[in-house]
Amino acid sequence: MIRPYPHNYKIPSQMTFMLWLFTILSVSFGTISAHAVNGKLVADLSENTVSIESDFHGTELLLFGAVDGMQGDDIIIVVRGPDAHIAQRRKSKVAGIWINVETNIWTKTPSFYQILATRDLAKIANEATLQDLGVGATNLALQITPEKDPQETGLAMPTVNGMVGELVANMRALGLWGATTDTIALKEGALFRSVIDLPSNVHSGQYEVRIIHLRDGVPLSEDTTSIAIRKGGLSATIYNMAHEFSFFYGLFAVIFAIASGWLAAAAFRKK
Repeated sequence: MIRPYPHNYKIPSQMTFMLWLFTILSVSFGTISAHAVNGKLVADLSENTVSIESDFHGTELLLFGAVDGMQGDDIIIVVRGPDAHIAQRRKSKVAGIWINVETNIWTKTPSFYQILATRDLAKIANEATLQDLGVGATNLALQITPEKDPQETGLAMPTVNGMVGELVANMRALGLWGATTDTIALKEGALFRSVIDLPSNVHSGQYEVRIIHLRDGVPLSEDTTSIAIRKGGLSATIYNMAHEFSFFYGLFAVIFAIASGWLAAAAFRKK
């Protein structure tokens, strides 16, 4: 299990020196990433694997790298988790009772989406450039479909533009989506580092980390790395059993429930 960095964690000067030294050597010999474009941008993570166990309360990963840049250049880091189906419900008061009157399903939607940047995205590049890069919640090619046919319910067909604001607000409240600026330390347009914060409720799966280098709003280079988040310990055993041996897992759950009920009834009968 990865030991999480506290939010006020300050990297020791010796460790910082070693990271920068490793980055500089990697730029020279091209050892960090095979995805770098002509050696202009290279980046890596302090850890590429996270194990989720029963006592997992989130963790922070250090991302560091080097870029063939200039003073005033910008860096955008986009962390995207595996896609998921997300239900979005709307409640209404009917006969004095609040009930769900509409349910829409977001498909091909990232379960985790965080953006880190040297400054506000609107100051880094225009909307057309961000759209071409696919950066930002409105540029993810999201899809939404109603759970029930609108002809049966009499409700209007949902649209992405009309519903994406609520989706972003809900996911941000869960700590799974967000965008923060001034979170990347870029030294003299060459060395940079940032911290990726993974909350306790992240889904397991493969996470893509994109690092984009821009100058005066124009993308110059890009690198990609990944984070593998996996369940570990007893929770992993139960999860794997439920998916790989679903019949036996279900049978065991039924037998366990019956046995628990019988033991509880026997205990109360004796009293």
